[in-house]
Amino acid sequence: MKTGKDIVCITMTTWEGDYMKTIVHMMTHLAKNHRVLFVDYPFTVKDVASTILGKSKAPVKRMLGINNRLRTLEANENDVYHLTLPPILPINWMNDEASYQRINELQSTIIRNSIVKAMNTLEFHDPIVINAFNPIIGLPLAGKLNESKLIYYCYDEIRAAQWCGKHGGQMEDQFLQLVDEVIVTSEGLLESKTKNHSSVSLVKNGVDFSLFHEAYHPQMKPRKTIGYVGSVDFRLDYQLLEHLAVSFPEYDFHFVGRITEAKQAKMLDKYPNIQFFGSQQPHNITGFMREFDLGIIPFAKNDFTRNIYPLKINEYLSAGLPVISTDFADLKDFESLVSIASSTEEFQALMQMELESNSKQKEQLRIAAAKQNDWSSRAELVELILNKDEPLAKQA
Repeated sequence: MKTGKDIVCITMTTWEGDYMKTIVHMMTHLAKNHRVLFVDYPFTVKDVASTILGKSKAPVKRMLGINNRLRTLEANENDVYHLTLPPILPINWMNDEASYQRINELQSTIIRNSIVKAMNTLEFHDPIVINAFNPIIGLPLAGKLNESKLIYYCYDEIRAAQWCGKHGGQMEDQFLQLVDEVIVTSEGLLESKTKNHSSVSLVKNGVDFSLFHEAYHPQMKPRKTIGYVGSVDFRLDYQLLEHLAVSFPEYDFHFVGRITEAKQAKMLDKYPNIQFFGSQQPHNITGFMREFDLGIIPFAKNDFTRNIYPLKINEYLSAGLPVISTDFADLKDFESLVSIASSTEEFQALMQMELESNSKQKEQLRIAAAKQNDWSSRAELVELILNKDEPLAKQA
C-alpha cells in the first residue's frame, strides 16, 4: 500500500535510453511510497520524420495514439505509469517572442489535455507536480493540473543549454515565481536559484551503488585503460583529450556513451589508443567499466558545466576506481577522494600519480563514500521536501 500522495512528473527527458538520468532514478525510488505518472519528453514532428527515415528511434506509434500512450513500467519492483505525449512542433529556433509564446501556449494545452486524460484514467485527483527542468511547459501548465504542490527540480543551468536556452531562461524566471519549492542538484544552482525563490533545497545527484559496484575488479593489467562514461558532447575538453592520447601511447582510452559531437569524436578516433563504444544500456555499462583502471571527467570550464554535479563521479567511486577531473565546478565534497586538475599538465601528472599509487585501501575508501551517496538516501531528502509545510534548512 503506497501511503504518499500521487506524483505527476513532467520532464525534459525520456524514461528509457542509453544513459543514466537523475530524474528517472529519483522517480524510481519515490515510486516505493507514491503512485508516479512520468510524463515523457515531448517529442516533436521532427522526431517522427527522423524515425520514419530510420535516423532515430522515437516511439511513433504511441505518439500518434496507434498504441496506448499510457502504459505501466516496472522500476526496481515498483510500478511507474508512463505517458507518451502527442508530437509537437519544434519551436526553440523561433526569434519572435510573441509568436513563440502563442504556439507554446497552444501546444501546452494539447499536452495538458493528454496529462489530464491520463490522470483521470489513473484517478489522480490532487497530485504533487514535479517539473524536472522543463519550465517551457511548466509555466503555462502551472495551476492547471489541480496540483496540491508544485515543485521545480532543476539539474542544469538552462540559460547555458543549447537546446532550450533561447527562451528557457526567461520562462524559468517566471516559473520560479509560481512554484512552491525548488530542488537543485549543485552548489552553483543553489546560489543561482536562491536569488529568485525563498525555498530552495540542495539534493545532490546520487548513484545506483549496487549496479556500479559490480564493476569493481583487481587492478592487475600491465597496459592500463583510462575510461570515460557519459555523452561525448559539448561539455568535453577535446584539446585536453587529444593531448592525453598523444602523451600516453602506452594507455588505452575508452569512451562509453552516445556521441553528439561527431566531428570532435572523429578527430580523436584517429589515435590508435582511443576507442569509442557508443551508447549502452545502463545495465551494460559496468561490463565496460571492469576494463577501466582509472575514470576521468574531462569537462571544459564554461557557464553550463560550472553548475553540474556529475553522476559519473559516484559511479566511478562505486567501482573503486581512482578518478581525475578538471576543475570545471565545485567538487569540494570529493577533495579527499578525487584528484582535481586545473591545467592540462596537472591532469597528465595526476593520471600517472593515481595509477602508480592506487591501493586496496584507497579503493575501499572510495567504495564506502559512494555507498553513502546511493539514490535511496537522496530520495529520503526529497520525501522531506514533498511533505514539509514550512521551508527546511538547505540540505548539504
